Amino acid sequence: MSGAAIAAVSAVPATAATLTIAQDFDPSDLFGTRSTNNPMLAILESLYMDDPLSGKIEPHLALSHEMVNDKELLIKLREGVRFTNGEPMDAEAVVHSITLFADPKLVPAYGIYAPMIDRAEVVDATTVRLLLSRPSPIVDLLLAQILVLPPKYWAEVDAKGFGQHPIGTGPFKLTEWVKDDRIVMDENGDYWGEHPEGIDKLVWRTVPESTARAAGLKTGEFELAINLPAIDAIDIETVEELGIYSGEVARVFQLILSSLPQHPGPVQDKRVRQAINYAIDKQGIIDALYYGKAKPLNGQVILAGQPGYDPELKDYPFDPEKAKALLAEAGFPDGFELEFRCPSNRYPQGLETCEAIAGMLGKVGIKANLTLLESGEFIRQLISREYTPMGILGIGVPDDPSFGLALYRSDWRYSYYQNPELDKLIDASASETDPEKRAETIRQAGRLIHDDAVIGFLFGAREFYGYSNRLENFATNTAQRFFFHDMKLKEK
Repeated sequence: MSGAAIAAVSAVPATAATLTIAQDFDPSDLFGTRSTNNPMLAILESLYMDDPLSGKIEPHLALSHEMVNDKELLIKLREGVRFTNGEPMDAEAVVHSITLFADPKLVPAYGIYAPMIDRAEVVDATTVRLLLSRPSPIVDLLLAQILVLPPKYWAEVDAKGFGQHPIGTGPFKLTEWVKDDRIVMDENGDYWGEHPEGIDKLVWRTVPESTARAAGLKTGEFELAINLPAIDAIDIETVEELGIYSGEVARVFQLILSSLPQHPGPVQDKRVRQAINYAIDKQGIIDALYYGKAKPLNGQVILAGQPGYDPELKDYPFDPEKAKALLAEAGFPDGFELEFRCPSNRYPQGLETCEAIAGMLGKVGIKANLTLLESGEFIRQLISREYTPMGILGIGVPDDPSFGLALYRSDWRYSYYQNPELDKLIDASASETDPEKRAETIRQAGRLIHDDAVIGFLFGAREFYGYSNRLENFATNTAQRFFFHDMKLKEK
């Protein structure tokens, strides 16, 4: 359908079988070439699934895998599965998909996993040999990231075309996409698995204002509203026919403090970065803006319960006088000005958090001038390392420290820090299969990040999802992904 024809379509009417979802921003594409997103996961499926209901990583398009040795595995595929254009989901398609996945220039959103992969080979129609570049302690998690794509269709449309109109094996297929308004998906009638009960259409509505998402949920315009502020979540919990889902803390909020050589300025000095950490009343922000529904990071980006979490590390305490002393020691007794970049509608309470931080920094002599960015520009600047010298970032991470640590490796696209010593620790933790040795290496990396004040440590936040009680079995995994396979939408 042409863009003009799509634009002419009126708002999609809700039916008993339509699940309408209010999301905070429209994804740039439905393949995750720039950042991953939940709408694409209704269409595209992975070899394994990080299942939010079971809490386990389980086979999906793959039936199983066998480790031949520490760098080679054989993946057995499900038989009889086809993409919605008729292409078979076979070993050729999986090898094609792994090859794309392993190219960080083509698919940078998954680039953190690319160094793990050497190559993939077809063994037979239902068996793939995957060769790793190094031993890995997170093979299951790797397989859960690999989305399987049809090779012939990809060759016809290339990465950009695929991202705008993906073809997958999932329970839904794309019907129309009106940019910044809605994404409509219809049921895949030939789906190999069980369809979500009571849902034959998904409508993803783009509703940037959180208050509008909450209001639409209350009026029945939406059955699911994503990324609600804590205050709206508290209110919605009092409505009998509605509910709030909130998983464990998985989004790590921090301040990017660029110390890259191409970004000269006061933040290059470790003492300035430490001063910024001392100047921020993190618990005050948690209490006032998040109503206590966030947690301190305890001076680390590793979440409690993950390998390498260090119970001895603590947050920089709120100490404005210490901050002033460090600034004076660094040569800024009268403070300085800097630009503070902040997405305008990316995070619940995000703008208010930025304003609070700017106010706290002002009290120690740092005049933080806010620059507001819409979500697309925020992502562009973040990836191109233009999000400087200071900017807020809330990063959702899988349930393993590999991703959270890799953000600070010198060559990673989100990294605003360069340190060969840290790079060595990150690389060692990514290939160490002995759990105790790996945990100790991760702790060493965490201490370095803390002591060098690589970032401004803020808090770990939960995301709140409002839903109609007609919707059953909604859940997200620690990367805040959700899938529709076990969902059920009851009739009105």
